[in-house]
Amino acid sequence: MFFTIDKDSLLNKLKIVEKITAQRGNVQPVLSNILFEAENNMLNLSATDLYISVKAKASAIVKKEGKITLPAKKLLEIAAKLPDKPVEFSLNEDNNIVSIVCGNSKFEVIGISAQEFPKTNDEISDGTDIEIELEPLLKSIKNTVYAAANYENRNVISGVFCLIKDTKLEMAATDGNRLTRIIETIKNNDSKNAKIVIPSRTLNEFLRICSFISEENVILTVDKSKIMFKTMSFSLTSQLTEGEYPPYEQLIPKTAANNAVIPKDELISALERVSTMVNDRNSIVKFIFNNNNLLLKAETPNSGTSEDIIECNYSGDELAMAFNYKYVLDSVRTMEAKNVIVGLNGSLSATVFKPESEENYICLIMPIQIK
Repeated sequence: MFFTIDKDSLLNKLKIVEKITAQRGNVQPVLSNILFEAENNMLNLSATDLYISVKAKASAIVKKEGKITLPAKKLLEIAAKLPDKPVEFSLNEDNNIVSIVCGNSKFEVIGISAQEFPKTNDEISDGTDIEIELEPLLKSIKNTVYAAANYENRNVISGVFCLIKDTKLEMAATDGNRLTRIIETIKNNDSKNAKIVIPSRTLNEFLRICSFISEENVILTVDKSKIMFKTMSFSLTSQLTEGEYPPYEQLIPKTAANNAVIPKDELISALERVSTMVNDRNSIVKFIFNNNNLLLKAETPNSGTSEDIIECNYSGDELAMAFNYKYVLDSVRTMEAKNVIVGLNGSLSATVFKPESEENYICLIMPIQIK
């Protein structure tokens, strides 16, 4: 194997695939490596942890085809520090050592034979291909994935529900204490449908990877057990989450007894200030609505208290309730609006947070009983 590649292109592709390698000690050391395949003036980089697989490709000048696996973290560290010059890779097939030369810098990195890299089975031959715009998909993921249960739970609510039907994309997530749901309009020229639950970890990786690319569309290939996200520059394949997602629509209140309209940026800033005095065990901040004001209060035994007041549009009776402030911040920070509408139905009733300018995105948060 002998090829030359632009330094920035190499670094970009390494950033895409490096995080998918096994991050912990593993019986298969090769899972901490990236598979390099040089052929037809292309460099293909692949990584897997056996649950998620990713491939990225870049143009290269390939003088001799070949393949080898190299340690992901070490390669990323090297590439990040190289000068802005072409990078030359050459493999000694007798000892699996790769020489990396860039300007006056030279490294020799010990690899593992490509024969030991697992077959990832990341092709979906009998799946349904759905091409949609990347922008509404990314927006939907950002507005839901944070509310999914911890991925390590391995149950259905550790995933994000996704429904594609005609020109509608609906996504929802819950961890039992909060629920988010968004509906976006998409172009779905072939009117293909899908109803799946995608692991939250997969969607977080997809978000991360998309920060390194600039493309308009993505093809989702779905079968009964797997999903592939594919663009011109990368593909990401993952198992789907098994099980029937809870009927979350039944939990969303149809109306609210009272609404409070709060400036989004002021709410975020006030919560960040008040939260400096929360009890770390429960992260509780009290919300007291009264006379067009919202009073935020927090206290920690043996540490002290904090409070802040925000002017808002609220004309109902005084209402005191408490939330895990992190849940509120997670929701409000994703909203693309000047004001946040808070739908109130009582101190212990599920409370709706939604952007004033958008009806199809809501976050439902359960209050915490306060004594």
